[in-house]
Amino acid sequence: MKSDRRFGIALLVLALLAGSASAQETNEAQQEDDEPTEVQVAFDSLRVRVIEGRTVAEWLRPVFRQEDFVLRARNGFDEGNGFIRFWGDVEIVEKGDTIRADRVRYQRDERIGEAEGNVHLFDGDVDLRAPFGRYFSEEEITIFDRGVVYEDSASVLTAEWARYLSEENRAEFARNVVLTQQDMVLHADSVLHLRESEESRAWGSIAAERIQEADSVRTLIMADSLYRAAQQDSIRVSGNARILQLDSAVSDTLLMLAKFVDVMGGGRLVATDSVVVAASGYALRTDSLETTESDEGFTRSRLEGDPIAWVEDTQLVARRMDLSDGGRVDTIRAFGNVFVATPDSLSGRVNQLTGQELLVLMESDSLRVLDIRDQARAVLFMESEDDGGTVGFGGSGDGLRFSFKDGDLDRVAFYTGVEGTYYAEELLEQLANLPGYIFSPDDRPRRQKLIADFWMMWFERSTQPERTTTTTLCGDDC
Repeated sequence: MKSDRRFGIALLVLALLAGSASAQETNEAQQEDDEPTEVQVAFDSLRVRVIEGRTVAEWLRPVFRQEDFVLRARNGFDEGNGFIRFWGDVEIVEKGDTIRADRVRYQRDERIGEAEGNVHLFDGDVDLRAPFGRYFSEEEITIFDRGVVYEDSASVLTAEWARYLSEENRAEFARNVVLTQQDMVLHADSVLHLRESEESRAWGSIAAERIQEADSVRTLIMADSLYRAAQQDSIRVSGNARILQLDSAVSDTLLMLAKFVDVMGGGRLVATDSVVVAASGYALRTDSLETTESDEGFTRSRLEGDPIAWVEDTQLVARRMDLSDGGRVDTIRAFGNVFVATPDSLSGRVNQLTGQELLVLMESDSLRVLDIRDQARAVLFMESEDDGGTVGFGGSGDGLRFSFKDGDLDRVAFYTGVEGTYYAEELLEQLANLPGYIFSPDDRPRRQKLIADFWMMWFERSTQPERTTTTTLCGDDC
C-alpha cells in the first residue's frame, strides 16, 4: 500500500503540472523568485482522463497537501481548471484550525475553499457551525453568508452573516445577531466579538436583557450601540439609550433615558447627557447621574448639572441632588440654589421655598417631609381660620419644615429668626413670586407613556423574524 501511494503521488503531480501548463506560461513574466506553491496528493486509487482538452483526475480517499494546508476526504475530483472538488467526510486542517463539511470546492491557486453541508470550524476554543462557509487559506478568514452559530467558552452568537478571522480570534456578525452570555442576551444588527478579551461591540437596534439570578431584578437595555467587556462586568450604551428595570419583589418599574450610560461591576451606573428617570415615586431630569448599590441592596445616586425632580406634584430644583433608597423610606438631599414649588390644592396657587439645603423624605412613594435651611425664604398660601378663605405669607427665616399627609400639606413649622408678612385674600396679588421662580409641571416625564413606548420598541427589536437558517444550520443530522 505504501508503494501504491508513492506511485499515486507521482502520477498526480504530473496531472497537476499538465493541468496548470497555461498558468505557468502566464507566470513567465513574474520575477524568478516567484515559484508556484507545491501541491501533493496521496490517495488509494487514481483515474486520469482528458475531457474537452482538460486533464482531470478522480481520487479515492485523497489526502491533499499545500504548504501547511491538509485536506482529507472520501472522494476527490480535479476539474482541470484550477478547482478541485472533495466530498464525503471532508476535513481541512491548517495550523490550529479544523474545518469539516460534506463537500468542499477548492481553488488551489488562490487557496480559497467553499465548504457546504454541516460545516463545522473549530480551533480548540471556538466552534462555528453553518450550512455554508467560504475559507480563505492565505488570510485565515472564513465567511459564512447563509447563517452561522458561533460558540466559545463565554458566548454564543447566531447571525445570518459572519466573518471569522482565525489568527486574530475575532468574529464579525451581521443581520439578526443574537449574543448570549451567562448574564446577558443581546439582539443587534451587527456585533464585533473578540474571544480572548471577551469584548463585544454591537450596533443598530440594540435590545439587551441583563439576567441577575441572585435577585429579583430584571434589566432591559435599548440603544444605538453597545460595548460589553465581560471580564470587567461592564456595559456602555450610547445613542438614545433606554434602560428599564423591573423588580418583581416589590412590583416596581424604573425607566431611564440618556445619551450615554455605563453599567459597571459592583452595582455602579453612570448616565450622562439628557438624563431622564421615571420611577413610581419620583421623576427627574439632569445632565448626569451616578448610582452605586451597596451589598445590602440600598442605592445612592448623585445628580449634577441643575437637576429637576418631581415628587408627586412637588417640583425640586437645585445645583446638585443626592438620592438614597433606604428601603421603606427614600431620601432626597438638594444643595445650592434650591427652589421648591408645590401647588396649593385650595387656592390653586403655588407654594414656593428657596434655600441652600433641602431634605425630602418619602415613605412608600408618598411625600412626607420637606425641610429647607440656610437662607430659607417662602411664599405660602394657607386657609384662613376666620372665614375659610386664602391668606398668604411671604417671609424668611433660618429654616422651615413642611409635613404632608395623604399627599396634602398638613403642617408648616418655622425655625428661628422668622420675619415676614401675611396677606389677606384681597391683597394676594401683592405677594410676588420668589426670585428664580420655576414651576414646569408639563416637563415632568410621563412614566406610563414612556414605559408603553419602551415596550412597543422592545418587542420590535427583540422579536426577530423567523430565519430559514435555524432549521438548516446542521442539515438533516441535527
